[in-house]
Amino acid sequence: MLLWLYIRSESVFDKHHQFADNLYLVNSEVLSSEGIGEEEYSMLSAPFAEALKTEYPEIAEVARMMAAPIESKIALQVIEESKSIQSFYESKGYHVDTTFFKLFSYHFLEGDLSMALRDPHSIVLSEEVAIKIFGNVPALNKIIRINSATGNGQDFTVTGVYRDESYRSHIDARFFVPITAGWVGDFLRYRDQNFSSNNIFYTYLRLHPGSNSQDLEQKLPAFMKKYAGDDLKTAGFNKRIFLTKVPGLHLYDAINTIVTPTSSNTYLNALGTIGLFILLLTCINFMNLSTARATKRAIEVGVRKVMGASRGILIRQFLGESIVISSLSVVPAILLLLLFIGLFNQLTGKTLDVSELLEPEVIFAFAFLLIFTGFLAGSYPAFYLSVFNPAKVLKGRFANTISANTLRRGLVILQFVISVGLVSSTVIIFKQTEFMNDKPLGFVGDQQIIVPLSSNEARKSYEVLRNEILQGNQVDGVAGAMFYPGIYNPQSLTLYRPDQTVDDIQAVTINQIDTYFLDMMGFELEAGRVFSKAFPADTSNRIIVNEATLASLAIPLERAIGQRLNFDNQGVTNSYEIIGVVKDFHFEGLHYQIQPYAFLLHSSSNFNYVVAHINTAFIDDAIIFLEQIWKEVNPNEPFEYGFLKEDFRKNHLAEDRILHIIGYFTIISIVISCLGLFGLSAFAAQQRTKEIGIRKVLGASVLGVTTMLSKDFVKLMFIAIIIATPVAWYIMSRWLETFAYRIDLSWWIFALAGLLSVVIGLATISFQAFRAAMTNPNVSLRTE
Repeated sequence: MLLWLYIRSESVFDKHHQFADNLYLVNSEVLSSEGIGEEEYSMLSAPFAEALKTEYPEIAEVARMMAAPIESKIALQVIEESKSIQSFYESKGYHVDTTFFKLFSYHFLEGDLSMALRDPHSIVLSEEVAIKIFGNVPALNKIIRINSATGNGQDFTVTGVYRDESYRSHIDARFFVPITAGWVGDFLRYRDQNFSSNNIFYTYLRLHPGSNSQDLEQKLPAFMKKYAGDDLKTAGFNKRIFLTKVPGLHLYDAINTIVTPTSSNTYLNALGTIGLFILLLTCINFMNLSTARATKRAIEVGVRKVMGASRGILIRQFLGESIVISSLSVVPAILLLLLFIGLFNQLTGKTLDVSELLEPEVIFAFAFLLIFTGFLAGSYPAFYLSVFNPAKVLKGRFANTISANTLRRGLVILQFVISVGLVSSTVIIFKQTEFMNDKPLGFVGDQQIIVPLSSNEARKSYEVLRNEILQGNQVDGVAGAMFYPGIYNPQSLTLYRPDQTVDDIQAVTINQIDTYFLDMMGFELEAGRVFSKAFPADTSNRIIVNEATLASLAIPLERAIGQRLNFDNQGVTNSYEIIGVVKDFHFEGLHYQIQPYAFLLHSSSNFNYVVAHINTAFIDDAIIFLEQIWKEVNPNEPFEYGFLKEDFRKNHLAEDRILHIIGYFTIISIVISCLGLFGLSAFAAQQRTKEIGIRKVLGASVLGVTTMLSKDFVKLMFIAIIIATPVAWYIMSRWLETFAYRIDLSWWIFALAGLLSVVIGLATISFQAFRAAMTNPNVSLRTE
């Protein structure tokens, strides 16, 4: 039930929108010179939306959305009647076209959806943000100042409040402002727009009912040639655009992030498979114990057949019993669900609610699950028991058949194949997660505290803030930067050598920093020098690159210093001079190869973040000190902070979650397998009671009897290990291929999984075997 609710919640994203069937995101894919797709992107440049709407009448509406990547925190301020300023930091404030709510369905609690974004100084809040800022009074027509680049420090009027449904949408907005507001509006007004650069807008479209998206896609190559061909040729690359249904975006794992991090069909399939495996394990237990106890019901079957019961009646009876047992499990299962759903939500980061159990779809699904489980578990016992010959069983000449014993052995093997496979997978996921968390990143990540500068005033106060912080003895260094490793950085330049053409350009991610950043972060210098106040010209077209940049531009390290790199800015060619080369470092998750990256010295101190390196083990004291300084310098701003290493680990959050989920359910599967093994070993010991008594009378030791009873099961477990190992190796090697940096699969992982399964299984069997071996032979030989 838990796994089904989770998979369902991941699969219903964006299906609640009124026009869900006709909603599409326009994605793009960069093409090689041979026309082969290289990498997909979810954002386009600004002109695409209007051009598509103009060109194709089947498109009913288009809307762009800008997800404000340059600001992780946005300062919202309310000026009260007393003239005091209340400041709130918010994230996930998105710029959208006025047509946005004509595509996406939002339930407005206040305001008019159709008019909400008409005014360029309007703002639409989620219910949670409205309550946070204004309490329980209506927020409509209240004034909010957005004191950051998102609003350029201007006042905005609240024109709507909507119910937050981000738990089932890939758009997790906390508030919306018009696309003409703030820095985005300035960007659209004052920068030349073309079809090749500044790909920072999500472009959505809604088709008219009855329009065929595939027919539209076939027209898009001609559209690209007509509208984007010249711009792409000038930029030196080519790409195609295509449509992706909005309800499929959350599980579109070809792109890591589409507004929010995408999920993975692979992980959902894995969880669904685990759920089915656990059901299968329980069904196998029921089958094995039912057929093993067949002798106990043989007389009943014989009598019923003599009294006129047909085989069909007997099959229905045994299947009915199985379904009744399955039905009886529903109440305790629901109680366990209620007990553990909170913990499960913590593991998965979801907000699953028990009220979902009352939805008709869920009730139907669980009813089907109940009947299916009962039928699967009872199918073989029903057909096996119903075939007994009444004449033989009533004469007491019934015995377990070879085929029944063979099937039981096969099912035990299957149980341990599943268990060994799950244990192996868990160990591999754990080792890969440990590897990602412990791998040197190429910079100092420990004890680095990040303080966002979210308002215009906070950014202007950077120098004062830095100097005040350095007065204390808790901090070794303070630096400013536009971005830091581990978070999304949208800024890039396309660079090429002077002896190359624009056909040879390479995209290089850019970070603007101060003179202290590289030293304080511990980046290792391979050649040249870092930025320095001793070189005032460093702010003018000087650049520090990583090794990947040199490799992409075919520049040897020994010739890197002094090498100039060209870039084109609105038709004008400029160049940077390389003054330093740092060793490659990870600035995004370990799923990806290290890409070209470069640093520029910011010409001002207008940074997004302050990074402070703490020199003490007393982190709490250092945070208190930083907060005191912050309140002195920025009294109207809330103090917020984070840790660089924790932020970087968020790139691997999906792996952490899947590790915990699979780990817990692996334990459950092992327990279920052992329960079945416990029952079968008890039955085997019971069947051989007289044999054990005779052996003991003839001098057999307790160890000898225990070994005799255990060896058959141990053989089955070793067969399971032989089968499970290559299967687990194949599946997990495919999973590891999704990481650019990964562990090597070693034999000891599978040996450990097998040994662990054998030890647990042997402990389970040995308990019953030892108990049987210790029984007094006088008692055993009297047993009928």
